[in-house]
Amino acid sequence: LRRELEGKIPEARGKTEVIDSGVNLDRFSVTPGPAGVASFLCAGSLTPRKNVARPADAFALLKRGTLTFAGDGPVRAHLEHREGVRVLGAIPHEQVPALISAAQVVCQPSLIEPFGQTLLEAMACGRSVVATRIGGPPEFVPGAAGVLVDPLDTAAIARALEAALAFPCPNPAAREAAEAHDVRLQAARVEAVLERAARGRPA
Repeated sequence: LRRELEGKIPEARGKTEVIDSGVNLDRFSVTPGPAGVASFLCAGSLTPRKNVARPADAFALLKRGTLTFAGDGPVRAHLEHREGVRVLGAIPHEQVPALISAAQVVCQPSLIEPFGQTLLEAMACGRSVVATRIGGPPEFVPGAAGVLVDPLDTAAIARALEAALAFPCPNPAAREAAEAHDVRLQAARVEAVLERAARGRPA
């Protein structure tokens, strides 16, 4: 994100600090992995930008487990009535931690993803993720916590879902990566930047 901004605004070079919104580590806490069949979750708006049709197609290639979509939007009709797929519609945010805990892997291979808050929340719950290699996710998803994919490659997404299932659940590496984005740490970083700005010093 810093590179993109500084590429568009050269005057920002050396003066930019990226601080994400962070995650509440108490609310999104580690829970035991679900028993039974392989379970995948995609949470977010069901729009072309979120690329939700491709993980559904990729899931069909696996021929096992369940895939749950939490969200609503114009692509919903394309996802419904598929074998092993549930579409829950929009879910209140207070129910999201339990929804994540019911899955083994959270998948979000968006075409455009400035950050990826849902992925960070999933990692805080100790869940491995499958994420787009575009935009924000490469900055906070290490190889031990998830798999980054080309969002246009359905077969690659299917392989990534299979690979992510092989990670432990809960995944300590995912939780550890999320802890670096504790909302309390992020608030302190914002405060430090504002203090430096008030003193006339660059970030």
